[in-house]
Amino acid sequence: AGAVVANPQDASTILQNPAGIAWLKGTTADLGGAAFIPRRKLNGHDSDSNLYVVPSAGFAVNPKGCGCQNGSFTFGIGMYGVSGMGVDWRKDKGGNLTDGNGLLTKAWSNMAMMEMSVGGAYKVDDKLSVGFAPVFVYQSMGLEMDFADQSSATLDSANAYGLGFDLGAIYKLNDMVQLGLTYKSKRYMQKLEWNTTVPEGMAAYMITSDKVKMRLDMPRQIAFGVNVRPINSLRVEADVRWINYHDVMNEVDVTGMGVPTWDFHWKNQWVFALGAEFDATKALTLRAGFNYAKSPIKDEDLYNNIVAPAIVETHATLGASYKFNKNLELSLAYAHAFEHKQTGTVPANYRQMYGKTVEAKMHQDTIATQLTYNF
Repeated sequence: AGAVVANPQDASTILQNPAGIAWLKGTTADLGGAAFIPRRKLNGHDSDSNLYVVPSAGFAVNPKGCGCQNGSFTFGIGMYGVSGMGVDWRKDKGGNLTDGNGLLTKAWSNMAMMEMSVGGAYKVDDKLSVGFAPVFVYQSMGLEMDFADQSSATLDSANAYGLGFDLGAIYKLNDMVQLGLTYKSKRYMQKLEWNTTVPEGMAAYMITSDKVKMRLDMPRQIAFGVNVRPINSLRVEADVRWINYHDVMNEVDVTGMGVPTWDFHWKNQWVFALGAEFDATKALTLRAGFNYAKSPIKDEDLYNNIVAPAIVETHATLGASYKFNKNLELSLAYAHAFEHKQTGTVPANYRQMYGKTVEAKMHQDTIATQLTYNF
């Protein structure tokens, strides 16, 4: 369920808390991926895009080749798909995409972001480790909206690159309790740029220049975790994470469009995660978790977020790892985001486009696997 800040297990910990790789023994390599399946409806219409593949890979090495108690450096690198999605809503033959007399007949988006972390961690002693990882970011986004007057506002996929960094610490209070703290800086992105043509009709209200620019920075985060081992075979962790969405997803500056800002109006978000793992045998580890975060989108702003309807709130997860031998481990995981629905009233000056009200609902399933090899 994402409750991993204080409980490092493999090289992928560099993504969540770079201090965690200092607790790995020797050299660890991970290779994995996930199938992300979000099911969405807009005013009762299904989105035609329902499958996204998310790759992941990590590598961590301790030059001393051990889980040393003090004075040891561990270095790591990881590449992960960390966010993104998209929608593909079209008007059905028997009805409108929008409520009432809205002219929108299609809304399409495709957004993706991948991070590469390259950093290191230092184990000060057998209780404390600290870590730092510069982060390199790749971002891609495309948009299209079609209208009943046959006009289309189209922005083909554009790419941008960015930088950030992660800081972290892990402190072993005693044999039962371990604490973790991490800070993920804001990801400072280049502007996304599109060369386009000014359309006619309704779409001309959206694109007003032959060049459109938009910067989508990614938010800073702070997370704290407590990991408890009441018995040797059981570990339970609780995490809380703060995501500063308001700084980057409130009013996004744009040029070449009919408005100076895209008013997503996302709120800051608190994420609460609880996870447990149990060593059923020496080879088999079982996991389960629960995650909750209130939707960052207010009902009254839903119409401006139909291309990015990040509204799900409650997740449940299951997983397992099996060690074939002392070197090779296979992990499987499943996450389900329970259906959440939001309905918002559209302001009068946007009803010609969106109709009087917008209703969106979504549930998600994710199936993931990872192969870990310890050298």
